[in-house]
Amino acid sequence: MRQAPTLKPLPQLRRRFWLTGTRAWLAGLGLVGVLLIGLIARDTVFAQPVAATIRTATADRGTVTSVVSGTGSLLPAGRMTVSFKQSGILTEVDVKVGDKVTTGQVLARVDSSTQQASLAQAQASLASAQANLQTTQSPLTAAQIAQLQHQVNNAQQNYNDTVASVNATNQADAATVANDQAKVNTDCGIDPASLACSQARTQLANDQSKQHMDAISGQSRINSASQQITSSRDNLAVQTQVKPNSLASSQAQVASAQAQVQAAQVALNQTTLTAPTSGVVISINGVPGETAGGGTAQSPGSLAPAPSTGGTGGSSGFMVIDDNSSFVAVMPFAETDSARLAANQTVAFTFDAIPNLTISGHVLSISPSATVVSNVVDYYVSFVLNRTDPRLREGMTVNASVTVAQADNAVRVPNAAVRTTGGTTMVTVLSKGLQVPTEVITGVVGDSYTEIKAGLNEGDTVVLPALRSTTGTGNNTNLLRGGGGGLGGGGVVRGGGG
Repeated sequence: MRQAPTLKPLPQLRRRFWLTGTRAWLAGLGLVGVLLIGLIARDTVFAQPVAATIRTATADRGTVTSVVSGTGSLLPAGRMTVSFKQSGILTEVDVKVGDKVTTGQVLARVDSSTQQASLAQAQASLASAQANLQTTQSPLTAAQIAQLQHQVNNAQQNYNDTVASVNATNQADAATVANDQAKVNTDCGIDPASLACSQARTQLANDQSKQHMDAISGQSRINSASQQITSSRDNLAVQTQVKPNSLASSQAQVASAQAQVQAAQVALNQTTLTAPTSGVVISINGVPGETAGGGTAQSPGSLAPAPSTGGTGGSSGFMVIDDNSSFVAVMPFAETDSARLAANQTVAFTFDAIPNLTISGHVLSISPSATVVSNVVDYYVSFVLNRTDPRLREGMTVNASVTVAQADNAVRVPNAAVRTTGGTTMVTVLSKGLQVPTEVITGVVGDSYTEIKAGLNEGDTVVLPALRSTTGTGNNTNLLRGGGGGLGGGGVVRGGGG
């Protein structure tokens, strides 16, 4: 039996990999380098330059507003420290801390027995002085004075009757003379030499003479009646005349007594403490039975020192009231900004704690002295809020935007279009494709716009500083230089009135 031949395995082929290990890393780095060189060549040697575009804006009409801003706090419009002006034992306190009070409301009282006795004594002295003055002013009895006054009245009535009688006689005489004149005109107009004409002329002369005599007599009667009035009046004055010195002394006594009554009444009123303004009680120093009074009250609107939180003592006044019906805003401004502020300038307030709330107001006052902190000079400015809001609280942060200058319906351009060189203010006007430097006169400079008073017309196109860009292939990427905002070439910039 024949043995099968033994098969030998074929020899394995030996694989050789030359891109292994370090060689593979080197090859990869080489490919990356070639790719980078190609990209750089494309963006530099073979790139087409992009020309810088011209940015423009159109001069239009609108409002240019210059605003100064600051941040501060809300304070009550008035804080008052009120006290009794008359010392005494405190008998009642009618309010407590936290109560809302109104103007004139009774707050507290001290014992008033001494003041009431002083008022009664002063009133008695006044009554005595007035009686003495009455005696000095009227030396005659009331009946005698009435009789003298009756004579004056009779004389006045006689004068009135005489004037009426004389006027009636004069009117009758004037009518008669007028009739006579008419008859003369008629009769003598027909035949001046006739008997009727002669009789008419004679009658006219007689009546004119009577008219003249009646006028003289009537005036004499009137003068006599007038003299009677004067005589009766003089008699009344003489009979009722008093000595000047006695009268002056009596009048002085009455005036002194009246002053004493007024002073006593004021002292009595001062034993009752009333609210000088509406507000909230934030401090009370004293309880019934203690001695109170003798202090002074600050005037409404003044900002008193913050009261102590203790019950009695710790405050110079008996009670402190905050007027929360309105608020003022107080905040510091840098010296350059404060120099632009003035009383009654309009302001818009916003509040960190109350979003979407804006309240108008005006500048109340600017502190004449500076506050220096870390070499920074500030001036504190007070503002008045034109209205209040129930959500407002003392101490809230308030932001103010003060309008320090405003030009309405003004020709304006963006601030970027204006430049100043060597003291000359210029803009560049784009006209028929040419850029023409043009001198202008500016007015109000706002945050975004500048008012042009002269040198530029509405509708003129001005050139803005260029924004240079380089654009490569692939992804669109703009590299902006010389400005911000990403505005394209040839765009027209418009916006608000700032």
